[in-house]
Amino acid sequence: ERNQFGRDFLNFGKIWSESLCRMDSDGDGKSNGEELGDPNCVWREGDIPQFMTGITHPGVCDPMNATICLEKNTWVDCSLESFQCQALRDDPDIKNMTLTFPKTPVPVEETNYYCMAFEFPQDGDYHMIATEPIIDNIHVMHHILLFGCTKKPPISTTEPQHCGMGLGDCLDVIGGWTVGATGECLHKDIGFRLGQHGYSYGILQFHWNNPLKRSDYVDGSGLMIHYTPNKRIADAGVLVIGQNFFEIPPQQEEVHVTGRCNNLALNGPINITRAINHMHYLGRKMTIEHFRGEDETEYITNEPDYSYDSPKFYSFSNPIVFKPGDTLKTTCVFKSTGKKKTVFYGDGTNDEMCLGFLTYYPKQNIQSPFCVSLKDIDQMQLFTSEEYKSCRHWDFLLSLTEEMRHLKNQVIENCQPLRGCLSECQSIVKLVKRHPCITEDVGSWIKNAALFSLDQRVNRTEMETFYLGLSSCDVWFESHKNDDNSSNNGSQLTLSLFLYLFHTMYFFVTIMF
Repeated sequence: ERNQFGRDFLNFGKIWSESLCRMDSDGDGKSNGEELGDPNCVWREGDIPQFMTGITHPGVCDPMNATICLEKNTWVDCSLESFQCQALRDDPDIKNMTLTFPKTPVPVEETNYYCMAFEFPQDGDYHMIATEPIIDNIHVMHHILLFGCTKKPPISTTEPQHCGMGLGDCLDVIGGWTVGATGECLHKDIGFRLGQHGYSYGILQFHWNNPLKRSDYVDGSGLMIHYTPNKRIADAGVLVIGQNFFEIPPQQEEVHVTGRCNNLALNGPINITRAINHMHYLGRKMTIEHFRGEDETEYITNEPDYSYDSPKFYSFSNPIVFKPGDTLKTTCVFKSTGKKKTVFYGDGTNDEMCLGFLTYYPKQNIQSPFCVSLKDIDQMQLFTSEEYKSCRHWDFLLSLTEEMRHLKNQVIENCQPLRGCLSECQSIVKLVKRHPCITEDVGSWIKNAALFSLDQRVNRTEMETFYLGLSSCDVWFESHKNDDNSSNNGSQLTLSLFLYLFHTMYFFVTIMF
């Protein structure tokens, strides 16, 4: 049934008119336009509202506990479904452990990743079979991930610390929470192994989202884990798939992004028991498809009405069998009609993601549970090999060989971006740009890893200087593609060179200060 705003919207022909904008459908003293960020009633479809923060619901009287609103809001039910897990009632030996942050001030930044480590029981082996969220401050909590570690991690067990997205050797996701979820109850045959022969520590990672940059927020959220000494048939794992290199242009009705997992290193078949899609607020549709050969295909997830705030969990009492040679395809569809700028893959809430999380067993049948594409690159091949398409990518990224160090030094020593395209730089750059570690998608992967990786082995200063030097002759090369037209491009070249030098100087000033 429609609320009063819904009825008014219908009566106005589902058009945002000035009359509907100036109405106060929910009777709380604020016009519909004020509540939706359009107080002057000038918004039109495809535009950006005047205000993007402080948005309230034009059909819900606010504040909800005000005397004037109590009678108007009798239809509103904000309660969540209670967590249901039959195994917690059936197993008399179930134990639980609460993992929460101490009350911690939330930084005055929009996107924050903070971590804290916890030691699991070491007096035997257990299976963790369920998790429940403990949400202290819903206004900042974007999501929680619990990572399993087989040894003590270099992260504090007494206080949260900034951790970015990198967690060293603790890469196995074994639990989590996202907005709208009530908890996770694993398939009856599986559990995440904790203890002497399993994960000895866990890392709780929070993503706090503070878009208003308020300084008064604190949070002490976490997870309650349920575990048992009565071990089940198999150990569980979580496979992460999708795409993590894409851009979404503004003002687009649909932007399709795909990722393929073609060469997953398997020791045998795996059984998929659960799946969840993950995008942010531009996400509209998402599917995960399973291919075996060319003829057989099935949907693991098929979500034509994706909503970040209302996640759908796909559970399979009869697991989906995934065999060596099978393929997984992830497709994400985004809508950016409300954006003025390009949106990229990233960690922040205003960035986007295209990931799928698949719970499977037995854990030991996947060598590394990460199969996320970067453009058309199979990143698993990059992570598990020394050479990819004639590029020794680790040697190049980490400067491990004399050849790679010499290659970078040639650019760094002969190219001075602030002085334009030097003649000695032109020949060096022309040669280096033909190197297999610069060309094609593998070059994009290395550059992305070099400039944004949290891996401390990467010399980011060296790599930034190298790539800046490598780009210092881009304008020159572009203008000399066709020498016959070079005289007509003189003014364009001068302007382009000026803009390039301006942006380069701005980059250096930003880095310095």
